[in-house]
Amino acid sequence: MSDDVVRELSAVLDTTEMREVRARNAAETIRAARGYQWAGIYDVDDAEIELIGHTGIQARVDVRAPVDAGLHDEAVRTRTTVFSGQTAVAPILGAETGMVIGTLEVENGAFEDDDRAFIEASAQALMPLFE
Repeated sequence: MSDDVVRELSAVLDTTEMREVRARNAAETIRAARGYQWAGIYDVDDAEIELIGHTGIQARVDVRAPVDAGLHDEAVRTRTTVFSGQTAVAPILGAETGMVIGTLEVENGAFEDDDRAFIEASAQALMPLFE
């Protein structure tokens, strides 16, 4: 991940704006940095995931979903980034607990070899959104 993207994410997250606005702006920063089609940031609790900010060409209808299904479930259970077709989901881990507190979902027509490192670094940079 370039230092410019890290600085931009840090600036987006370090504001007094509402959490949902910061999440949407962070998702846009991530999406625009690589030209992804869509990016979304989710809260994760024991029972469900909830979309808190997104950006891209597709509107989402699934703003809440059970945590025990799909790619988010696998990312939460394994605490690793999961790729499937045009979608990647990376866990966002709490600094103190190491537990999954959120996820970053990215959609694109195709992913490059270095996208995993970028998505994982982006997920890590999002941790202040969950503090």
